[in-house]
Amino acid sequence: MSRIYPKGGRVDSSNYMPQIFWNAGCQMVALNFQTPDLAMQLNQGKFEYNGNCGFLLKPDFMRRPDRTFDPFSESPVDGVIAATCSVQVISGQFLSDKKIGTYVEVDMYGLPTDTIRKEFRTRTVPNNGLNPVYNEEPFVFRKVVLPDLAVLRIAVFEETGKLIGQRILPLDGLQAGYRHVSLRTDGNFPLSLPTVFCRFVLKTYVPDGLGDFVDALSDPLQFVSAAEKRAQQMKGMGIDENDISDVPVTSGSKKTDKKGDKKDKKKEDAAPKKSVPGEQNSANAGTGGKNNDKKDELGFEPIRTETLKTDKKFIKLLKQQGKDMENLKKKQNKERSAMQKLHCSAVDKMVAVHDKEKTSHEKNLDKVRKKNASSEQQMEAEGRVQQVVEGHMTKVRGIVADQTKEWSDMVAKQMHEEHELRKEHVAQQTSLLKVLMQVAHSAQKQEFDLLKDKQTKELKAKQTKQSMETVKMVMADKTIKNKAERDRRIRELNEQNTKKFIEERKRQAVLKQKHFETLEKLQLEELEKVDETGQQDLLLAEMDLVEANLAHKPETVI
Repeated sequence: MSRIYPKGGRVDSSNYMPQIFWNAGCQMVALNFQTPDLAMQLNQGKFEYNGNCGFLLKPDFMRRPDRTFDPFSESPVDGVIAATCSVQVISGQFLSDKKIGTYVEVDMYGLPTDTIRKEFRTRTVPNNGLNPVYNEEPFVFRKVVLPDLAVLRIAVFEETGKLIGQRILPLDGLQAGYRHVSLRTDGNFPLSLPTVFCRFVLKTYVPDGLGDFVDALSDPLQFVSAAEKRAQQMKGMGIDENDISDVPVTSGSKKTDKKGDKKDKKKEDAAPKKSVPGEQNSANAGTGGKNNDKKDELGFEPIRTETLKTDKKFIKLLKQQGKDMENLKKKQNKERSAMQKLHCSAVDKMVAVHDKEKTSHEKNLDKVRKKNASSEQQMEAEGRVQQVVEGHMTKVRGIVADQTKEWSDMVAKQMHEEHELRKEHVAQQTSLLKVLMQVAHSAQKQEFDLLKDKQTKELKAKQTKQSMETVKMVMADKTIKNKAERDRRIRELNEQNTKKFIEERKRQAVLKQKHFETLEKLQLEELEKVDETGQQDLLLAEMDLVEANLAHKPETVI
Protein backbone atom coordinates (compact mmCIF):
# COMPACT_ATOMS: atom_id res chain seq x y z
CA MET A 1 0.00 0.00 0.00
CA SER A 2 1.29 3.46 -0.88
CA ARG A 3 0.68 6.71 0.99
CA ILE A 4 1.39 10.13 -0.47
CA TYR A 5 1.50 13.23 1.75
CA PRO A 6 2.58 16.86 1.38
CA LYS A 7 6.24 17.62 1.85
CA GLY A 8 7.22 19.28 5.10
CA GLY A 9 8.66 22.20 3.16
CA ARG A 10 5.16 23.35 2.17
CA VAL A 11 5.03 25.98 4.89
CA ASP A 12 2.15 27.75 3.15
CA SER A 13 0.01 24.56 3.44
CA SER A 14 -0.35 24.36 -0.33
CA ASN A 15 -1.51 21.16 -1.98
CA TYR A 16 -0.46 19.10 -4.97
CA MET A 17 -2.93 17.74 -7.51
CA PRO A 18 -4.10 14.37 -6.14
CA GLN A 19 -5.39 13.25 -9.55
CA ILE A 20 -1.84 12.38 -10.66
CA PHE A 21 -1.42 9.87 -7.85
CA TRP A 22 -4.93 8.46 -8.21
CA ASN A 23 -4.03 7.77 -11.83
CA ALA A 24 -0.95 5.84 -10.69
CA GLY A 25 -3.07 3.66 -8.35
CA CYS A 26 -1.91 5.09 -5.00
CA GLN A 27 -4.25 4.05 -2.20
CA MET A 28 -3.84 6.96 0.25
CA VAL A 29 -3.28 10.53 -0.98
CA ALA A 30 -3.14 12.96 1.96
CA LEU A 31 -3.76 16.71 1.60
CA ASN A 32 -3.71 19.84 3.71
CA PHE A 33 -7.40 20.09 4.62
CA GLN A 34 -6.97 23.63 5.92
CA THR A 35 -6.43 24.90 2.36
CA PRO A 36 -9.64 25.03 0.25
CA ASP A 37 -7.95 25.06 -3.15
CA LEU A 38 -8.65 23.18 -6.37
CA ALA A 39 -6.81 20.07 -5.19
CA MET A 40 -8.97 19.91 -2.07
CA GLN A 41 -12.13 20.46 -4.11
CA LEU A 42 -11.21 17.49 -6.35
CA ASN A 43 -10.51 15.32 -3.31
CA GLN A 44 -13.78 16.15 -1.52
CA GLY A 45 -15.82 15.96 -4.71
CA LYS A 46 -14.44 12.55 -5.61
CA PHE A 47 -14.92 11.00 -2.15
CA GLU A 48 -18.39 12.54 -1.78
CA TYR A 49 -19.70 9.40 -3.45
CA ASN A 50 -20.00 5.95 -1.91
CA GLY A 51 -21.95 7.40 0.99
CA ASN A 52 -19.18 9.90 1.79
CA CYS A 53 -17.46 7.09 3.72
CA GLY A 54 -13.99 8.03 2.48
CA PHE A 55 -13.33 4.81 0.59
CA LEU A 56 -13.65 4.16 -3.14
CA LEU A 57 -13.05 0.95 -5.04
CA LYS A 58 -10.33 1.25 -7.64
CA PRO A 59 -11.25 0.37 -11.24
CA ASP A 60 -11.11 -3.27 -12.28
CA PHE A 61 -8.03 -2.97 -14.48
CA MET A 62 -6.07 -1.56 -11.50
CA ARG A 63 -7.08 -4.46 -9.24
CA ARG A 64 -6.26 -7.34 -11.57
CA PRO A 65 -2.68 -8.71 -11.35
CA ASP A 66 -2.71 -9.83 -14.99
CA ARG A 67 -3.23 -6.32 -16.32
CA THR A 68 -0.74 -3.51 -16.81
CA PHE A 69 -1.68 0.15 -16.95
CA ASP A 70 0.28 3.18 -18.14
CA PRO A 71 -1.24 6.38 -16.68
CA PHE A 72 0.48 8.49 -19.34
CA SER A 73 -0.85 6.51 -22.29
CA GLU A 74 -3.06 8.31 -24.80
CA SER A 75 -4.57 5.14 -26.26
CA PRO A 76 -7.63 3.36 -24.80
CA VAL A 77 -6.96 0.77 -22.11
CA ASP A 78 -7.71 -2.86 -23.01
CA GLY A 79 -11.19 -3.77 -21.80
CA VAL A 80 -12.18 -0.15 -21.09
CA ILE A 81 -14.43 1.68 -23.54
CA ALA A 82 -13.57 5.32 -24.13
CA ALA A 83 -16.41 7.81 -23.79
CA THR A 84 -17.53 11.10 -25.31
CA CYS A 85 -19.02 13.67 -22.99
CA SER A 86 -20.95 16.76 -24.08
CA VAL A 87 -21.93 19.54 -21.63
CA GLN A 88 -24.24 22.34 -22.68
CA VAL A 89 -24.54 25.16 -20.16
CA ILE A 90 -28.02 26.60 -20.65
CA SER A 91 -28.61 28.98 -17.74
CA GLY A 92 -27.98 29.74 -14.07
CA GLN A 93 -30.35 30.27 -11.16
CA PHE A 94 -29.83 32.38 -8.06
CA LEU A 95 -26.14 32.74 -8.64
CA SER A 96 -25.91 36.10 -6.88
CA ASP A 97 -28.19 38.77 -5.51
CA LYS A 98 -26.05 41.44 -7.11
CA LYS A 99 -26.22 42.87 -10.62
CA ILE A 100 -22.93 41.40 -11.78
CA GLY A 101 -21.68 39.67 -14.86
CA THR A 102 -21.10 35.92 -14.65
CA TYR A 103 -19.59 33.17 -16.77
CA VAL A 104 -19.19 29.40 -16.42
CA GLU A 105 -16.10 27.25 -16.93
CA VAL A 106 -16.27 23.52 -17.57
CA ASP A 107 -13.08 21.53 -16.97
CA MET A 108 -12.22 17.85 -16.89
CA TYR A 109 -9.57 16.13 -14.77
CA GLY A 110 -8.31 12.59 -15.21
CA LEU A 111 -5.46 11.06 -17.13
CA PRO A 112 -3.05 13.57 -18.64
CA THR A 113 -4.65 12.99 -22.03
CA ASP A 114 -8.15 13.50 -20.55
CA THR A 115 -7.35 16.61 -18.52
CA ILE A 116 -8.75 19.76 -20.16
CA ARG A 117 -8.57 23.06 -18.28
CA LYS A 118 -9.36 26.70 -19.07
CA GLU A 119 -10.64 25.85 -22.53
CA PHE A 120 -14.41 25.68 -22.28
CA ARG A 121 -15.97 28.91 -21.04
CA THR A 122 -19.30 30.54 -21.68
CA ARG A 123 -19.78 34.14 -22.65
CA THR A 124 -20.14 36.65 -19.86
CA VAL A 125 -23.76 37.64 -19.18
CA PRO A 126 -23.60 41.20 -17.81
CA ASN A 127 -25.67 42.67 -14.96
CA ASN A 128 -27.61 39.50 -14.22
CA GLY A 129 -26.60 37.35 -11.29
CA LEU A 130 -30.10 36.04 -10.66
CA ASN A 131 -30.99 34.06 -13.77
CA PRO A 132 -28.42 34.51 -16.53
CA VAL A 133 -29.09 32.67 -19.78
CA TYR A 134 -25.91 31.44 -21.48
CA ASN A 135 -27.40 29.05 -24.06
CA GLU A 136 -23.93 28.15 -25.31
CA GLU A 137 -22.97 25.56 -27.85
CA PRO A 138 -22.18 22.21 -26.20
CA PHE A 139 -18.70 21.77 -24.80
CA VAL A 140 -17.59 18.42 -26.21
CA PHE A 141 -14.96 16.27 -24.55
CA ARG A 142 -14.58 14.16 -27.63
CA LYS A 143 -12.42 11.35 -26.27
CA VAL A 144 -12.23 10.40 -22.61
CA VAL A 145 -9.80 7.48 -22.53
CA LEU A 146 -10.57 6.40 -18.94
CA PRO A 147 -14.03 7.49 -17.74
CA ASP A 148 -13.59 5.68 -14.39
CA LEU A 149 -10.91 8.15 -13.32
CA ALA A 150 -12.31 11.31 -14.93
CA VAL A 151 -14.23 14.06 -13.12
CA LEU A 152 -16.06 17.14 -14.40
CA ARG A 153 -15.71 20.51 -12.68
CA ILE A 154 -18.35 23.15 -13.29
CA ALA A 155 -17.36 26.50 -11.83
CA VAL A 156 -19.22 29.85 -11.92
CA PHE A 157 -17.19 33.07 -11.71
CA GLU A 158 -17.94 36.72 -11.49
CA GLU A 159 -16.70 38.84 -14.33
CA THR A 160 -13.85 39.93 -12.05
CA GLY A 161 -12.70 36.29 -11.74
CA LYS A 162 -13.99 35.68 -8.22
CA LEU A 163 -15.40 32.19 -7.67
CA ILE A 164 -19.14 32.06 -6.95
CA GLY A 165 -19.54 28.30 -6.74
CA GLN A 166 -18.25 25.04 -8.11
CA ARG A 167 -19.17 21.36 -8.30
CA ILE A 168 -17.09 18.24 -8.89
CA LEU A 169 -18.92 15.44 -10.73
CA PRO A 170 -17.25 12.05 -11.30
CA LEU A 171 -17.93 10.96 -14.84
CA ASP A 172 -18.83 7.38 -13.93
CA GLY A 173 -21.63 8.68 -11.68
CA LEU A 174 -23.00 11.21 -14.16
CA GLN A 175 -26.41 10.69 -15.76
CA ALA A 176 -27.31 11.99 -19.20
CA GLY A 177 -30.12 14.48 -19.78
CA TYR A 178 -31.14 17.90 -18.50
CA ARG A 179 -29.93 18.48 -14.94
CA HIS A 180 -29.87 21.24 -12.34
CA VAL A 181 -26.41 21.10 -10.81
CA SER A 182 -26.34 22.57 -7.31
CA LEU A 183 -23.16 24.47 -6.55
CA ARG A 184 -20.81 24.43 -3.59
CA THR A 185 -18.36 26.84 -2.07
CA ASP A 186 -14.59 26.65 -2.54
CA GLY A 187 -14.52 24.66 0.71
CA ASN A 188 -17.06 22.25 -0.81
CA PHE A 189 -19.92 23.36 1.48
CA PRO A 190 -23.39 23.27 -0.14
CA LEU A 191 -24.98 26.49 -1.37
CA SER A 192 -28.71 26.46 -0.85
CA LEU A 193 -29.99 28.26 -3.98
CA PRO A 194 -27.33 28.62 -6.72
CA THR A 195 -27.68 26.03 -9.50
CA VAL A 196 -26.62 25.68 -13.09
CA PHE A 197 -29.01 24.20 -15.65
CA CYS A 198 -27.09 21.94 -18.06
CA ARG A 199 -27.63 19.23 -20.57
CA PHE A 200 -25.32 16.22 -20.40
CA VAL A 201 -24.83 13.81 -23.30
CA LEU A 202 -22.79 10.65 -22.70
CA LYS A 203 -21.84 8.40 -25.61
CA THR A 204 -19.35 5.75 -26.50
CA TYR A 205 -16.34 7.18 -28.30
CA VAL A 206 -16.38 6.39 -32.02
CA PRO A 207 -13.14 6.96 -34.01
CA ASP A 208 -13.30 9.04 -37.14
CA GLY A 209 -14.54 7.15 -40.16
CA LEU A 210 -16.49 4.51 -38.22
CA GLY A 211 -19.63 6.51 -37.53
CA ASP A 212 -21.74 4.88 -40.24
CA PHE A 213 -20.62 1.43 -39.15
CA VAL A 214 -21.57 2.11 -35.52
CA ASP A 215 -24.93 3.54 -36.58
CA ALA A 216 -25.62 0.38 -38.56
CA LEU A 217 -24.73 -1.79 -35.55
CA SER A 218 -26.84 0.29 -33.18
CA ASP A 219 -29.93 0.14 -35.42
CA PRO A 220 -29.58 -2.79 -37.82
CA LEU A 221 -33.26 -2.80 -38.83
CA GLN A 222 -33.08 0.77 -40.06
CA PHE A 223 -29.85 0.02 -41.90
CA VAL A 224 -31.35 -3.05 -43.60
CA SER A 225 -34.51 -1.16 -44.55
CA ALA A 226 -32.44 1.69 -46.01
CA ALA A 227 -30.36 -0.82 -48.01
CA GLU A 228 -33.51 -2.54 -49.29
CA LYS A 229 -35.04 0.81 -50.21
CA ARG A 230 -31.92 1.75 -52.15
CA ALA A 231 -31.91 -1.61 -53.94
CA GLN A 232 -35.55 -1.14 -54.95
CA GLN A 233 -34.82 2.35 -56.25
CA MET A 234 -31.85 1.06 -58.24
CA LYS A 235 -33.97 -1.77 -59.61
CA GLY A 236 -36.71 0.69 -60.58
CA MET A 237 -34.19 2.72 -62.57
CA GLY A 238 -32.90 -0.45 -64.23
CA ILE A 239 -29.42 -0.24 -62.74
CA ASP A 240 -27.59 -3.31 -61.54
CA GLU A 241 -25.35 -2.77 -58.51
CA ASN A 242 -22.74 -5.11 -60.00
CA ASP A 243 -22.32 -2.66 -62.87
CA ILE A 244 -21.44 0.19 -60.50
CA SER A 245 -17.71 0.61 -60.04
CA ASP A 246 -15.98 2.69 -57.44
CA VAL A 247 -14.87 6.01 -58.91
CA PRO A 248 -11.49 7.11 -57.60
CA VAL A 249 -11.52 10.49 -55.92
CA THR A 250 -8.90 12.83 -57.34
CA SER A 251 -7.76 15.94 -55.54
CA GLY A 252 -6.18 19.02 -56.97
CA SER A 253 -6.72 21.11 -60.06
CA LYS A 254 -6.55 20.04 -63.66
CA LYS A 255 -3.06 21.46 -63.99
CA THR A 256 -1.78 19.30 -61.18
CA ASP A 257 -3.54 16.30 -62.72
CA LYS A 258 -1.83 16.91 -66.04
CA LYS A 259 1.53 17.27 -64.37
CA GLY A 260 0.87 14.16 -62.40
CA ASP A 261 -0.03 12.31 -65.58
CA LYS A 262 3.16 13.46 -67.26
CA LYS A 263 5.23 12.35 -64.27
CA ASP A 264 3.44 9.03 -64.17
CA LYS A 265 4.10 8.49 -67.87
CA LYS A 266 7.76 9.28 -67.42
CA LYS A 267 7.97 6.87 -64.53
CA GLU A 268 6.25 4.17 -66.56
CA ASP A 269 8.61 4.74 -69.49
CA ALA A 270 11.66 4.70 -67.23
CA ALA A 271 10.56 1.66 -65.28
CA PRO A 272 11.96 -1.65 -66.60
CA LYS A 273 9.49 -4.22 -67.79
CA LYS A 274 10.93 -6.85 -65.51
CA SER A 275 9.72 -4.98 -62.44
CA VAL A 276 6.08 -5.53 -63.32
CA PRO A 277 5.18 -8.83 -61.67
CA GLY A 278 1.64 -8.92 -63.00
CA GLU A 279 2.66 -9.02 -66.67
CA GLN A 280 5.15 -11.82 -66.06
CA ASN A 281 2.60 -13.81 -64.11
CA SER A 282 0.13 -13.55 -66.98
CA ALA A 283 2.81 -14.46 -69.52
CA ASN A 284 4.05 -17.48 -67.57
CA ALA A 285 0.65 -18.63 -66.33
CA GLY A 286 0.47 -21.46 -68.85
CA THR A 287 4.05 -22.71 -68.85
CA GLY A 288 5.80 -21.43 -65.69
CA GLY A 289 6.30 -23.52 -62.62
CA LYS A 290 6.85 -22.61 -59.01
CA ASN A 291 10.27 -21.10 -59.66
CA ASN A 292 8.93 -18.91 -62.44
CA ASP A 293 6.09 -17.75 -60.19
CA LYS A 294 8.62 -16.85 -57.50
CA LYS A 295 10.81 -15.00 -59.99
CA ASP A 296 7.79 -13.13 -61.32
CA GLU A 297 6.80 -12.22 -57.78
CA LEU A 298 10.27 -10.79 -57.19
CA GLY A 299 10.36 -9.05 -60.57
CA PHE A 300 13.71 -10.50 -61.74
CA GLU A 301 14.48 -12.40 -64.91
CA PRO A 302 16.12 -15.82 -64.36
CA ILE A 303 19.87 -15.96 -65.01
CA ARG A 304 20.40 -18.66 -67.62
CA THR A 305 23.65 -20.50 -68.34
CA GLU A 306 23.30 -19.70 -72.05
CA THR A 307 23.28 -16.00 -71.19
CA LEU A 308 26.42 -16.33 -69.08
CA LYS A 309 28.20 -18.17 -71.91
CA THR A 310 27.92 -15.02 -74.04
CA ASP A 311 30.04 -13.10 -71.54
CA LYS A 312 33.39 -11.81 -72.81
CA LYS A 313 35.33 -13.62 -70.09
CA PHE A 314 33.75 -16.94 -70.96
CA ILE A 315 34.34 -16.43 -74.70
CA LYS A 316 37.97 -15.55 -73.95
CA LEU A 317 38.31 -18.73 -71.88
CA LEU A 318 36.86 -20.82 -74.72
CA LYS A 319 39.37 -19.33 -77.16
CA GLN A 320 42.25 -20.04 -74.77
CA GLN A 321 41.04 -23.61 -74.26
CA GLY A 322 40.76 -24.04 -78.04
CA LYS A 323 44.38 -22.94 -78.39
CA ASP A 324 45.45 -25.35 -75.64
CA MET A 325 43.67 -28.20 -77.43
CA GLU A 326 45.29 -27.25 -80.75
CA ASN A 327 48.73 -27.19 -79.13
CA LEU A 328 48.09 -30.62 -77.63
CA LYS A 329 47.00 -31.95 -81.03
CA LYS A 330 50.13 -30.55 -82.67
CA LYS A 331 52.32 -32.07 -79.99
CA GLN A 332 50.61 -35.45 -80.41
CA ASN A 333 50.97 -35.29 -84.21
CA LYS A 334 54.69 -34.59 -83.81
CA GLU A 335 55.00 -37.58 -81.51
CA ARG A 336 53.19 -39.76 -84.04
CA SER A 337 55.36 -38.52 -86.90
CA ALA A 338 58.55 -39.10 -84.91
CA MET A 339 57.48 -42.62 -83.88
CA GLN A 340 56.39 -43.38 -87.44
CA LYS A 341 59.78 -42.33 -88.81
CA LEU A 342 61.55 -44.35 -86.13
CA HIS A 343 59.50 -47.45 -86.93
CA CYS A 344 59.98 -47.06 -90.68
CA SER A 345 63.75 -46.61 -90.36
CA ALA A 346 63.98 -49.71 -88.15
CA VAL A 347 61.98 -51.74 -90.66
CA ASP A 348 63.99 -50.38 -93.57
CA LYS A 349 67.26 -51.22 -91.80
CA MET A 350 66.11 -54.75 -91.04
CA VAL A 351 64.93 -55.26 -94.63
CA ALA A 352 68.26 -53.98 -95.98
CA VAL A 353 70.24 -56.39 -93.75
CA HIS A 354 67.93 -59.22 -94.74
CA ASP A 355 68.23 -58.44 -98.45
CA LYS A 356 72.01 -58.27 -98.23
CA GLU A 357 72.28 -61.56 -96.35
CA LYS A 358 69.78 -63.24 -98.65
CA THR A 359 71.59 -62.02 -101.75
CA SER A 360 74.89 -63.36 -100.38
CA HIS A 361 73.41 -66.83 -99.74
CA GLU A 362 71.67 -66.87 -103.14
CA LYS A 363 74.98 -66.13 -104.84
CA ASN A 364 76.61 -68.99 -102.97
CA LEU A 365 73.72 -71.20 -104.07
CA ASP A 366 74.25 -70.17 -107.70
CA LYS A 367 77.99 -70.95 -107.45
CA VAL A 368 77.24 -74.36 -106.03
CA ARG A 369 74.83 -75.08 -108.86
CA LYS A 370 77.31 -73.93 -111.51
CA LYS A 371 80.04 -76.19 -110.10
CA ASN A 372 77.69 -79.13 -110.42
CA ALA A 373 78.16 -79.85 -106.76
CA SER A 374 76.61 -82.75 -105.10
CA SER A 375 73.00 -82.67 -104.12
CA GLU A 376 73.94 -82.52 -100.46
CA GLN A 377 75.87 -79.30 -101.00
CA GLN A 378 72.99 -77.86 -103.00
CA MET A 379 70.47 -78.79 -100.34
CA GLU A 380 72.72 -77.28 -97.68
CA ALA A 381 72.96 -74.01 -99.65
CA GLU A 382 69.21 -73.95 -100.23
CA GLY A 383 68.65 -74.62 -96.48
CA ARG A 384 70.77 -71.63 -95.62
CA VAL A 385 68.70 -69.43 -97.92
CA GLN A 386 65.50 -70.84 -96.45
CA GLN A 387 66.86 -70.34 -92.92
CA VAL A 388 67.64 -66.68 -93.68
CA VAL A 389 64.10 -66.13 -95.03
CA GLU A 390 62.48 -67.80 -92.03
CA GLY A 391 64.67 -65.85 -89.62
CA HIS A 392 63.75 -62.67 -91.39
CA MET A 393 60.02 -63.45 -91.08
CA THR A 394 60.45 -64.11 -87.34
CA LYS A 395 62.24 -60.80 -86.91
CA VAL A 396 59.51 -59.06 -88.93
CA ARG A 397 56.75 -60.50 -86.72
CA GLY A 398 58.68 -59.50 -83.60
CA ILE A 399 59.34 -55.95 -84.69
CA VAL A 400 55.73 -55.58 -85.87
CA ALA A 401 54.47 -56.73 -82.47
CA ASP A 402 56.82 -54.34 -80.63
CA GLN A 403 55.96 -51.42 -82.85
CA THR A 404 52.22 -52.19 -82.58
CA LYS A 405 52.42 -52.21 -78.78
CA GLU A 406 54.48 -49.06 -78.70
CA TRP A 407 52.11 -47.28 -81.10
CA SER A 408 49.01 -48.40 -79.19
CA ASP A 409 50.51 -47.27 -75.89
CA MET A 410 51.28 -43.88 -77.41
CA VAL A 411 47.71 -43.56 -78.78
CA ALA A 412 46.24 -44.54 -75.39
CA LYS A 413 48.48 -42.04 -73.63
CA GLN A 414 47.43 -39.30 -76.05
CA MET A 415 43.76 -40.16 -75.52
CA HIS A 416 44.29 -39.94 -71.76
CA GLU A 417 46.06 -36.58 -72.09
CA GLU A 418 43.24 -35.26 -74.26
CA HIS A 419 40.70 -36.54 -71.72
CA GLU A 420 42.50 -34.89 -68.80
CA LEU A 421 42.73 -31.62 -70.69
CA ARG A 422 39.02 -31.81 -71.48
CA LYS A 423 38.23 -32.44 -67.80
CA GLU A 424 40.39 -29.47 -66.85
CA HIS A 425 38.55 -27.32 -69.42
CA VAL A 426 35.16 -28.40 -68.06
CA ALA A 427 36.28 -27.59 -64.51
CA GLN A 428 37.53 -24.16 -65.64
CA GLN A 429 34.27 -23.47 -67.47
CA THR A 430 32.19 -24.52 -64.46
CA SER A 431 34.30 -22.41 -62.10
CA LEU A 432 34.05 -19.34 -64.35
CA LEU A 433 30.29 -19.84 -64.81
CA LYS A 434 29.88 -19.98 -61.02
CA VAL A 435 31.91 -16.78 -60.63
CA LEU A 436 29.83 -15.06 -63.32
CA MET A 437 26.66 -16.36 -61.70
CA GLN A 438 27.76 -15.01 -58.30
CA VAL A 439 28.55 -11.63 -59.86
CA ALA A 440 25.11 -11.60 -61.48
CA HIS A 441 23.55 -12.59 -58.15
CA SER A 442 25.36 -9.75 -56.39
CA ALA A 443 24.02 -7.35 -59.00
CA GLN A 444 20.54 -8.79 -58.46
CA LYS A 445 20.82 -8.29 -54.70
CA GLN A 446 22.00 -4.71 -55.18
CA GLU A 447 19.09 -4.07 -57.51
CA PHE A 448 16.78 -5.76 -55.00
CA ASP A 449 18.08 -3.49 -52.22
CA LEU A 450 17.68 -0.42 -54.41
CA LEU A 451 14.14 -1.46 -55.31
CA LYS A 452 13.19 -2.07 -51.69
CA ASP A 453 14.84 1.18 -50.59
CA LYS A 454 12.84 2.97 -53.25
CA GLN A 455 9.65 1.33 -52.02
CA THR A 456 10.55 2.28 -48.44
CA LYS A 457 11.14 5.89 -49.47
CA GLU A 458 7.87 5.94 -51.38
CA LEU A 459 6.06 4.51 -48.35
CA LYS A 460 7.65 7.10 -46.07
CA ALA A 461 6.77 9.88 -48.50
CA LYS A 462 3.21 8.58 -48.70
CA GLN A 463 2.98 8.41 -44.91
CA THR A 464 4.41 11.91 -44.56
CA LYS A 465 1.91 13.21 -47.09
CA GLN A 466 -0.90 11.47 -45.24
CA SER A 467 0.22 13.01 -41.94
CA MET A 468 0.33 16.46 -43.52
CA GLU A 469 -3.10 15.96 -45.04
CA THR A 470 -4.40 14.87 -41.63
CA VAL A 471 -3.04 18.04 -40.04
CA LYS A 472 -4.50 20.18 -42.84
CA MET A 473 -7.85 18.47 -42.43
CA VAL A 474 -7.88 19.21 -38.69
CA MET A 475 -6.76 22.81 -39.25
CA ALA A 476 -9.53 23.29 -41.81
CA ASP A 477 -12.20 21.81 -39.52
CA LYS A 478 -14.37 24.76 -38.49
CA THR A 479 -16.11 22.79 -35.75
CA ILE A 480 -12.92 22.93 -33.66
CA LYS A 481 -12.97 26.35 -32.02
CA ASN A 482 -9.91 26.41 -29.75
CA LYS A 483 -6.25 25.69 -30.22
CA ALA A 484 -5.96 23.13 -27.41
CA GLU A 485 -8.70 20.94 -28.87
CA ARG A 486 -7.10 21.23 -32.29
CA ASP A 487 -3.73 20.21 -30.84
CA ARG A 488 -5.33 17.24 -29.06
CA ARG A 489 -7.04 16.15 -32.26
CA ILE A 490 -3.78 16.45 -34.19
CA ARG A 491 -1.92 14.53 -31.48
CA GLU A 492 -4.55 11.79 -31.46
CA LEU A 493 -4.56 11.45 -35.25
CA ASN A 494 -0.76 11.47 -35.30
CA GLU A 495 -0.74 8.67 -32.74
CA GLN A 496 -3.18 6.64 -34.84
CA ASN A 497 -1.13 7.33 -37.96
CA THR A 498 2.05 6.35 -36.14
CA LYS A 499 0.61 2.98 -35.16
CA LYS A 500 -0.67 2.39 -38.67
CA PHE A 501 2.62 3.51 -40.22
CA ILE A 502 4.62 1.22 -37.91
CA GLU A 503 2.42 -1.73 -38.90
CA GLU A 504 2.84 -0.88 -42.58
CA ARG A 505 6.61 -0.69 -42.22
CA LYS A 506 6.69 -3.94 -40.28
CA ARG A 507 4.67 -5.65 -43.02
CA GLN A 508 6.99 -4.18 -45.63
CA ALA A 509 10.06 -5.37 -43.70
CA VAL A 510 8.60 -8.88 -43.33
CA LEU A 511 7.73 -8.95 -47.04
CA LYS A 512 11.21 -7.72 -47.92
CA GLN A 513 12.81 -10.45 -45.79
CA LYS A 514 10.53 -13.06 -47.35
CA HIS A 515 11.37 -11.90 -50.86
CA PHE A 516 15.08 -11.79 -50.02
CA GLU A 517 14.98 -15.36 -48.72
CA THR A 518 13.13 -16.44 -51.86
CA LEU A 519 15.73 -14.69 -54.02
CA GLU A 520 18.59 -16.39 -52.14
CA LYS A 521 16.87 -19.76 -52.55
CA LEU A 522 16.44 -19.24 -56.29
CA GLN A 523 20.05 -18.11 -56.65
CA LEU A 524 21.23 -21.20 -54.77
CA GLU A 525 19.16 -23.37 -57.14
CA GLU A 526 20.76 -21.63 -60.13
CA LEU A 527 24.26 -22.31 -58.73
CA GLU A 528 23.31 -25.94 -58.18
CA LYS A 529 22.17 -26.12 -61.81
CA VAL A 530 25.60 -24.86 -62.90
CA ASP A 531 27.25 -27.58 -60.80
CA GLU A 532 24.90 -30.20 -62.23
CA THR A 533 25.73 -29.06 -65.77
CA GLY A 534 29.46 -29.32 -64.99
CA GLN A 535 29.01 -32.83 -63.56
CA GLN A 536 27.05 -33.87 -66.66
CA ASP A 537 29.83 -32.54 -68.90
CA LEU A 538 32.43 -34.50 -66.90
CA LEU A 539 30.29 -37.64 -67.09
CA LEU A 540 29.93 -37.15 -70.84
CA ALA A 541 33.73 -36.83 -71.17
CA GLU A 542 34.19 -40.07 -69.19
CA MET A 543 31.70 -41.85 -71.43
CA ASP A 544 33.51 -40.61 -74.54
CA LEU A 545 36.81 -41.95 -73.13
CA VAL A 546 35.25 -45.35 -72.40
CA GLU A 547 33.75 -45.53 -75.89
CA ALA A 548 37.10 -44.56 -77.44
CA ASN A 549 38.91 -47.26 -75.41
CA LEU A 550 36.34 -49.84 -76.46
CA ALA A 551 36.59 -48.84 -80.12
CA HIS A 552 40.41 -48.68 -80.08
CA LYS A 553 42.21 -51.58 -81.85
CA PRO A 554 45.93 -52.37 -81.86
CA GLU A 555 47.55 -50.75 -84.91
CA THR A 556 50.90 -49.81 -86.30
CA VAL A 557 52.32 -47.88 -89.22
CA ILE A 558 54.55 -49.70 -91.70
